[in-house]
This record gives sequence, structure tokens and C-alpha cells, in this order.
Amino acid sequence: MPIMVCGINHKTAPIALREKVVFSAEKLALYLQDLAVHEDIHEAVLLSTCNRSELYCDTDDIHKITDWFCRHHQLSRAELMPVMYFYHDEQAVRHIMQVACGLDSMVLGESQILGQMKEAFSESCAAGMVGALFNRLFQQVFSVAKEVRTNTAIGACPVSVSSAAVTFVRQHFSRPLTEACVLLIGAGATMDLVLRHLIPHAPKQVMLVNRSMQNASELAKKYSVGQIHFAELPEALAMADIVISATGSTSPIVTQAMLAVRQTPILLVDIAVPRDIEASAAELPHVQLYSIDDLKTIIQQNVRGREHAAEKAHEVINQRSQDFIMWLHSLDLVATTIRAYRKQIEDMCEAELLKSLRQLQRGDDPTAVLTFFARALTQKLLHTPTVQLRQAGFEGRLEILQLAQQLFAIPESEPEIV
Repeated sequence: MPIMVCGINHKTAPIALREKVVFSAEKLALYLQDLAVHEDIHEAVLLSTCNRSELYCDTDDIHKITDWFCRHHQLSRAELMPVMYFYHDEQAVRHIMQVACGLDSMVLGESQILGQMKEAFSESCAAGMVGALFNRLFQQVFSVAKEVRTNTAIGACPVSVSSAAVTFVRQHFSRPLTEACVLLIGAGATMDLVLRHLIPHAPKQVMLVNRSMQNASELAKKYSVGQIHFAELPEALAMADIVISATGSTSPIVTQAMLAVRQTPILLVDIAVPRDIEASAAELPHVQLYSIDDLKTIIQQNVRGREHAAEKAHEVINQRSQDFIMWLHSLDLVATTIRAYRKQIEDMCEAELLKSLRQLQRGDDPTAVLTFFARALTQKLLHTPTVQLRQAGFEGRLEILQLAQQLFAIPESEPEIV
């Protein structure tokens, strides 16, 4: 049973390419249905976040999966192949565990990725793309993630993209945040974290805008900040000193034209993938525009203290991935054993059946022939197990006898006392 991982992430591809290889949440079921059409793909999970797009599936056909990626994102193999990675079997299992534990994230040890992976798994379950193999795999992955969080300090003093964005703004804004008007675009979990880290610095004004008024209202109320209608975004951009954007939009929300109408400096940090702000806006002389990739330096400065915890986490993952592969190999051994045993029995039956047919052809009594057939077949079927069980009893190997009782569904009986 093959297991393969293929994808791109923040280590292999810049944001300009990553934003082209996003599997939108609204179409996830359609992507999975399209995978199900392939005869050799029975189980699959799609994980798509701001820093990675990965497919986990039960095939080893790299070319087929690469073509699938290219077709869905209208990209050529020449564009994708240099930035894609592929892992198989134990390497694949280890990678999935590392991702779930936050060890492969831009922010070392971040916990948000585990929730995203659980959501991806649930989507695949709902689409009928999770069977016994992936159910066992991902339950093991989630168990390992919990073990790593419980037994190591990988999540201590957590740094997130959201907190890094606030730190970045503080470092690059020319005045104290207490003098800044901050515009936040988006109202999801990422923006919730942005507000959590921003509010303690007491900006002069915070405005929140989002397409969904309900989501924005809940977040604005939670942090006691202002809220504006999405239609008022151009006016808000004209007033803001700082903009942080993190939505799930598939196309830019803030255009170069919107920012061209003002002449005063503005600092924009776009942590969405795909990007919310047109890259061409950076060409305007008064615009400082940064993306999620520009936060890497800040993030790396904050994770050095967790390198020892990461080593411990890798030790746990290495052991658990080996355990899973051993279980997987045991399934292959079971299947091989069943096939061999079935063939052995079928060969015995075939041999005895041929004897009986010859006896019937020469006119022997059918009742006698069938009686002999039943006795002979029974003798052959029981001979080897009987010999082995007697030997196990002679050697005192009671575990073999107990397994035999379980295998043959024989109820345990109390030994007779004479």
C-alpha cells in the first residue's frame, strides 16, 4: 500500500508561485471528486494553507499527480516541477507528522496547522476519500502531534505569522503605534491573532473591514475596535497609516489604483495567500508593501530558543513513523499469508476432488465416494495444525494454543480434574 506526499511550500516556492497553487476551501470537494476518478487513487487528503499546498494519497505515480496539479492550476510542468517535492512511504509518513507538529512551518511549532490538517482530513472523510489506511494514518498523526505538544516545549512562547506581522509593523513604521491609524482587512482566525497582539500597543485608531459584516462585527466587539462596511474600503485606505490584510479572497482586494489617489506614506503588510494587495502597488513611491515572505527574518529570530524542543519532537516522530510503517508492512504480510493459505487449501481440495471424480467415473458408489472425500479432506486440513499444536503443547508454548483457540473460534474450556 503506497503512501505519497507531493506539494510545494514556503521553502521551495515564492509567494508569487504559491498563490497560484492554492486549493480553495469552497472547491475542495470537487478536487477530491476529481481525484477519485483515477483508478489507482482510493484515498487522498488535500491540505492548502498560506504556506503550503500538499496532496497525501495512496499512489506512487508521480507523473499522474504532477499532471493533476498542472491541470487544476493551469501551470506547465516546467513551472511546477522545480519547486515540487515528493515523499514516499516512511518519508511521507514522517513528513505528514512533521507538518502536523509545526516542525515544517515557517513559524516553528505553530499550532494552527494541526487544526487545518484536521479540517482537511474531515473534508476528505465527507468526500469518501478516507479508508482504513488513511484513517489509521491520520489518527496516528494527530496522536503524535498531541504527544509532541505535551512532552516537549515546541509550543512554548509561540510565534505566529500574525504576531510577526505586528512586530514587523512596529519595526518599520516611522512613528510609535500610538500615533497610527491601523486598517485591518479580514475577520478570520489570523486577524483575531493580529488583534490580540496589536491591541496591547494601543494604536490611535483601529478599523476593521470584511466582506462578511457578521464576522467583522463579532471581532470588532471582542476587541472594542471600529468597523466599516466593505464598500467604504477606498475611503478607509485614504485615511490609514498602516494596513494588515489577511482574507481568503482568490483575487486582490486592494488595487494599485486605490492607493494611487493618496500621496502620503502608507505601510501595508499582506499576509494572505493568494495576496490581497496587488503587487504592482509597490511601484507607487509612497507605498511600502510587504508580503508574508518578508516576515521570515523576524520569525527565525524568535524560534532559536525552541531548537532543542524540535530535536526531541523529531525523535518522537522518527519512532512513531517507523511504528506505522511496521504496521503497514504487517498488513502486507497478512495479505500474503492469507493468499498462500487459501492456495494451499484450494490445492488440497482440487487433488481430493479429482480423485473422487475418477471414482465416480468408474462407477463407484456415490455415497461411499462422498464419504471418503469428506474424511480425506478433513484429514488433510487438520494434519498440519494438529501436529503443530501438539508440538506447541509439548514445548509449553501456551500462547500458541491461545492464539489457535482465537483463530479457530474455539471457546476456552476448563481442564478436567481427575
